[in-house]
Amino acid sequence: MHEQTLELRGIRISHLLTYLVECGGEINGQAADEPGREDLPLVVCGNQWQAELMREETVAITSRFHVNAVFIRFTSEREDVLTQLLQRFRIKVIRVGG
Repeated sequence: MHEQTLELRGIRISHLLTYLVECGGEINGQAADEPGREDLPLVVCGNQWQAELMREETVAITSRFHVNAVFIRFTSEREDVLTQLLQRFRIKVIRVGG
């Protein structure tokens, strides 16, 4: 089993779920039935891969600036499938400063 965990900051869980669905996944459980209500952990399953949104934390950047941090564990039996999924997912979560 191949596995990688990512920490993503400043992106809402609902957006992350949308990106995982756009990568070919289906949301399992309550979040699929009730959009806007995300009780963690959540699981999104795709063709030969799975992503688990494990937890969300608030991270203090400064004393007045806080952002959310979501931890996602990606797993697959095949390394090439996991690599391809992560490449596609990372493109979706790119944020460019301005």
